[in-house]
Amino acid sequence: MTATDQIIEMTTASVADIALHFPQSIAIFNRYNVDYCCNGKKSFIQMCAKVNLSPEVLWKEIQERQRNSGDNHLNFESWEPSLLIDFIVQHHHKYVRESIPQLQALLDKVCSVHGVEQPQLLAIRNDFNALADELLNHLTKEENILFPAIKRMSNHEGSTFTNLQAPVSVMEHEHETAGKLIKSIRSLSDNYTPPDNACLSFQMTYKLLQEFESDLMQHIHLENNILFHKALELTSI
Repeated sequence: MTATDQIIEMTTASVADIALHFPQSIAIFNRYNVDYCCNGKKSFIQMCAKVNLSPEVLWKEIQERQRNSGDNHLNFESWEPSLLIDFIVQHHHKYVRESIPQLQALLDKVCSVHGVEQPQLLAIRNDFNALADELLNHLTKEENILFPAIKRMSNHEGSTFTNLQAPVSVMEHEHETAGKLIKSIRSLSDNYTPPDNACLSFQMTYKLLQEFESDLMQHIHLENNILFHKALELTSI
């Protein structure tokens, strides 16, 4: 791809297109709160405007990171659906299930100690508990219904679904719900910035919430922008 082709792509590409072609951009998108997963189908220029960023400046930063980094990123787009599903379940689903009780315990602790003088903690806990319920229910549906159907279709074994558009749409809608909750948590926590006098538990809570968001964005990106796209292609074969 020439530099000219890249400039043309910048003006027409979606955020997901750039995240897929330049995995190094994901760290940059996370830093500037550019939603490349739930809103990945929206244009790069449109999403830059939403967070008040210059698309040209951000594109230059992405290209600079591309030049200065080795090609050590996993090329998920080349993976078969079954392999991608196994990675998502073993890596991201496992992380969600292990992290939720740890974060809920920390939030209960800091709310009991600091909830009066830091009332945003109570709102964060409410949002996280809603997010936990949403995600745990969502993971079960994916693992028991949608993912097996995609695997069967990918292996030419037939499927309970003649068309995957409906179940995929349901999962994408649930991703949007989860995305809104994690964005609310980020806003309430001032981008995970604890007060200057915050105790270690307070600091750790915000640190782990930020890591949870980062993993969730990658998780949704792999499903919305890669796996579900491959699944829908299978139904058209």
